[in-house]
Amino acid sequence: MHLQRVPALDLAVYFGKFAKVLLCPPATVNGFLSNAMVLPKLRDPYSVMPLLLRLQRFVGLWGDRQYRYKFRLAFASFCVLVVIPKLAFGYPDFDTTIRGTAELIFEWNVLFGMLLFSFKLDVYDEMVHQFIELAELVFSGQVRPELGSYLMHINHRIDKFSKIYCCSHFCLATFYWVAPLSSTYSAYLTPHNESIPVEHVLHLEEELYWLKNRVSLTDYSIFTVIMLPTIFMLAFFGGLKLLTIFSNVKYCSAMLRLVAMRIQLMDQLEEHHVERELIEIIKMHQKALRCVELLEMSFRWVFLGQFIQCVMIWCSLVLYVTVTGISTKAANVGILFILLTVETYGFCYFGTDLTSESLSVARAVTDSLWYRRSVSVQRKLRMVLQRAQKPLGISAGKFCFVDVEQFGNMAKTSYSFYIVLKDQF
Repeated sequence: MHLQRVPALDLAVYFGKFAKVLLCPPATVNGFLSNAMVLPKLRDPYSVMPLLLRLQRFVGLWGDRQYRYKFRLAFASFCVLVVIPKLAFGYPDFDTTIRGTAELIFEWNVLFGMLLFSFKLDVYDEMVHQFIELAELVFSGQVRPELGSYLMHINHRIDKFSKIYCCSHFCLATFYWVAPLSSTYSAYLTPHNESIPVEHVLHLEEELYWLKNRVSLTDYSIFTVIMLPTIFMLAFFGGLKLLTIFSNVKYCSAMLRLVAMRIQLMDQLEEHHVERELIEIIKMHQKALRCVELLEMSFRWVFLGQFIQCVMIWCSLVLYVTVTGISTKAANVGILFILLTVETYGFCYFGTDLTSESLSVARAVTDSLWYRRSVSVQRKLRMVLQRAQKPLGISAGKFCFVDVEQFGNMAKTSYSFYIVLKDQF
């Protein structure tokens, strides 16, 4: 197995833990954080996703429109350094072709997903401003303090895990660049048979234009220097993509949870305060529903691309193992398979959580003391109930909901495609 692809397995395992722990009870989360690392505290507990917005502003995906060219430059450099060499200059053998193609699918999934997201930045800006308005309402003192405590807890949780994720991603990207470099140069420095050429361990399986990076040490050194910013760019956008989706989906879920909490706390009010509070709850619910709508508009095509490319990776791995058998080279493709699978499952997991939180509003209405309220209040509660009974979620290109059930359907579809491809080989 090439040494440079081993750390991706750890990253895949980490993604699963990230998606699972983010929804754990506070005690579990605090214990995990205390054992992980000491992180700088959130400076403003009332701010909405400050770290994520700062990272997005750095590459022109948030903030002033005049800086949006930054991402276009990054995407153009990705095409020049990765896409064109992989497509135009070919591979020396079939095994390398499979591995290089799997790499291209995985890397294209990251940057192409962000490219699709960049087309919806105006929609995304509106959604974030809706988040900010709702957060200002919760922290303004006009609502019960329990809501502010919950949202502050969500802000701390998102911020802490975003920092853990960024730190781990930076360390893994560093190791991903250093490991092939050290493996290749150490082979030259140690005694070896001069008649047998030293195998160059490449960071990415590609022929970088006219560089002889597989046989020439000088060209390999140039290739290594070029790969340094390339790998960190891929790591940055790969991490930014996951943080963007996970954080925003979680924030939408939190807004729906706040609506449900406010309905539950309404039972503690006197009758003459209930109707006015219910009117404010309806307005808050409408804003939360608008956030979910904007979320779906921002990421529907990103999820569609994710699903399609996840199926392609699955089919590539199974077909590769069928044709060549189980080997250490197949493990390279397998690591990309695990990484993309866990990432896709994380999206489906958070999509299921969003749907569950939307239904919690309906449960809060049915569990409230509605039968003790006036006819006017009961009518308004019925309106909220009718709207909340319709499940919410995010779709993949308007075709299907992104949830755990759909993840299972993808696995079945992938197997069907594999059967067709198998007959061709």
